[in-house]
Amino acid sequence: MKTILATAAIVLPLLLSADAGAYVFGGTNFSFSGYPDPFCTKPTKPFDLSDQFLVQQYNNDVDTYVRCVKEYLDNADNDRKRILEKENDLIARAKSDY
Repeated sequence: MKTILATAAIVLPLLLSADAGAYVFGGTNFSFSGYPDPFCTKPTKPFDLSDQFLVQQYNNDVDTYVRCVKEYLDNADNDRKRILEKENDLIARAKSDY
């Protein structure tokens, strides 16, 4: 009896969930050692703001940093979609078994 209740407690929520959806394409941040921090290097403001070369270099570094963080966040969003896709696949298989 306990086995039937335990199985029902696991399967019932799966049966009530949504069906599997689309495939996810794009980059990922996953690695074998867990979810990594971004490799983006935050720029440091130049000490001498009157030096136009240093200011321009800083502005370029900020642009590079922003692009890096955006790519990391886009990849993180793809990873979330992949996780949800796997969950939905499992739910769909569980529904087809019962």
